[in-house]
Amino acid sequence: MLLPIRKDFWAFYALGNADGSCPLLEEFGTLPQSHQASVRRLLAIIDNAASSLDGPRLLPKDICHRVNDKHAINEFIAGRLRLLWFYSPAARKVVVCTTVFMKKSQKTPKKYIAAAITAKETYEKAVAGNDITIQEDVKDE
Repeated sequence: MLLPIRKDFWAFYALGNADGSCPLLEEFGTLPQSHQASVRRLLAIIDNAASSLDGPRLLPKDICHRVNDKHAINEFIAGRLRLLWFYSPAARKVVVCTTVFMKKSQKTPKKYIAAAITAKETYEKAVAGNDITIQEDVKDE
């Protein structure tokens, strides 16, 4: 299941489970209150990329770059906060976000890259099997 984060020129989704839960949103909920400024910055980066015709492609390297060439895993950067993501191989202008974490060292920890690779492989299998649903935005009425 894909849960929308932002949709304009580019669509940003988070991977969700069949029960409607979203591990990425749960990870955001575990971040310390002291890092909420970084969370707001990260959401602004996503907002900026979604509303640009170029999406994340032309963002400066200090806020967006590739962390794994073989599997095409990228990261958004807001202070020490990192969000790993990949381009959907099934649709143009779609970004799938996988995990968020606080970076504590110079290199992105391998366990987070491995989790993003696993998420991408799971996503690709679901797309190949036509076993993916998109949860639409819930509008306040």
